[in-house]
Amino acid sequence: MSTEGLTGSPVEIEVCGLSKWFGSHQVLKKVSTDVRHGEAVVVIGPSGSGKTTLLRCINLLEEYQEGLISIGGQPMGYVVGADGKRTRRPERDIAAMRAQVGMVFQSFNLFPHMSVLRNVALGPARIRGMRRDEAEVIGRRLLDRVGLGSKVDAYPGQLSGGQQQRVAIARALAMEPKAMLFDEVTSALDPELVGEVLDVMRQLMQDGMTMVIVTHEMAFARAFAGKVVFMADGEIVESGSPEVMFENPQSPRLQSFLKRFRQGYRI
Repeated sequence: MSTEGLTGSPVEIEVCGLSKWFGSHQVLKKVSTDVRHGEAVVVIGPSGSGKTTLLRCINLLEEYQEGLISIGGQPMGYVVGADGKRTRRPERDIAAMRAQVGMVFQSFNLFPHMSVLRNVALGPARIRGMRRDEAEVIGRRLLDRVGLGSKVDAYPGQLSGGQQQRVAIARALAMEPKAMLFDEVTSALDPELVGEVLDVMRQLMQDGMTMVIVTHEMAFARAFAGKVVFMADGEIVESGSPEVMFENPQSPRLQSFLKRFRQGYRI
């Protein structure tokens, strides 16, 4: 997917000077980036580079100590006053903002005692206040969209890992988010199941969903990302189009990172 045509699109997610510590260990160091409406940004980098923490801060699943994040132009979590002091927004406002950003994790986190349809329809019914029948109409439509329309009455334990992850994607989409965050969603899957999940993500890209994707699937990033961000040691080392990042990486750190993939895979 090309970024051509997106440069004039509004910024959907903006991260400015984001810093995060776990105790004395700084895991994010003044990270700044943005994601435009309809853009798919893929974040790559070695384990421990801060990729997952960045996603979790965007959705405020992790608190951050410095910087600002905005979703659709609205501050996420904190506002900064004229005196430069950060103030946490009311929990009701944070919950409303969080509902605008769907997140899909490595683990599927489905409710095992609920059918696939109930798993998908639960959010709209509980959080958005929809009637159950209305929520289930949405659930059926989204399960069709991810290729699981025939599994509405199945339970998670009856599905493959790839199918469960597709249900998790449908569940996140049921909240009608402005953007979607994906955290290594294929890493727990057997290799033969990875493709079916990537196919769903590829379709979301083509449909114009704003997305931030943390992945080690380099061929996927190379072929379908609008922008690639390379992180190492809690910082963004380099970012740009897939063509530039994979064909002409500028930093020695990215060159070294990509070398091991080129040795085993075509990217």
